[in-house]
Amino acid sequence: MWRILTGWLILPSLLVAEPRLVPLQGTPPSPANNPTTSAKVDLGKKLFFDTRLSGPGNRSCGSCHRPELMFSDGFSRAWGLQTELRRRTPTLFNVGWQQRLFHDGRVASLEEQAALPLLAENEMALDLAEAIQRVRRDPEYQKLFPRAFPGRELSFDLIAEAVSSYQRTLVSYDSDLDRYLLGDPAALNEPAQRGMALFTGTAGCTRCHNGPLLSDQQLHYTGVPELLGDSPQGTPYKTSSLRDAALRASYMHNGHFRTLDAVIDFYQGVGAAEGVPSEAPRLRLAPEQKADLIAFLRSLTGRTYSIDSP
Repeated sequence: MWRILTGWLILPSLLVAEPRLVPLQGTPPSPANNPTTSAKVDLGKKLFFDTRLSGPGNRSCGSCHRPELMFSDGFSRAWGLQTELRRRTPTLFNVGWQQRLFHDGRVASLEEQAALPLLAENEMALDLAEAIQRVRRDPEYQKLFPRAFPGRELSFDLIAEAVSSYQRTLVSYDSDLDRYLLGDPAALNEPAQRGMALFTGTAGCTRCHNGPLLSDQQLHYTGVPELLGDSPQGTPYKTSSLRDAALRASYMHNGHFRTLDAVIDFYQGVGAAEGVPSEAPRLRLAPEQKADLIAFLRSLTGRTYSIDSP
């Protein structure tokens, strides 16, 4: 069963005035014009996993954002209808708190984000009129839509509003770090504590990875090599949240690295692109410091999700 988490403090904003670590708590806020309800979440979940919301009728949002893979796909880069795409499929956990969406941060509304992959020719290639007809013919949708949106005419906007309502129930927190920041000194082991000291100190990671999401939600250029067909070298991308980083299959906007070891090596200058100066300072870490930093990153794995089983 999927459930909306209740009884927690709702944070009005996840931007912080200074680069520091903050525990994540609460439930993502919903916009005034699309308040989250159980009826919308039930409808949005059905739509999210419905393959009829793709032009060929063979894929759904859940085809790339798979629950058992942290709502990602397990690939270095996403696969479209016929070819590999240019970007890594991001996890949807905590997406309701994001203030910029997509790797390039081009939209600020989860409702707008939910609609774009459905319409994209190389992703789901869904025709608007056909989408409405497919949904209208379904007996279950004939009950779910009026229940979720009483008095409103079925439209593509309602599809996007329902899907985004479901996405807002996908949260990940109660990590070792959260427990430590909330006052449990035993929540982090000694290597993770040393790694946190590096992360917030000499390594300077909190300049971009800060706040409850461990992301400043801003655009930066860090020197990740662009692959053939990618954006020009020097293009800035949104700082990824580091929550659940140890459970991912690839890293950076284009999935260029497959392990945390490789990511830290990159920030020490291994495999960095040439020609355009990076905003990220070069790290100088001893092997034991690198191990401590990875131990800290592993402490960011959540225990509380919007599903009843891990």
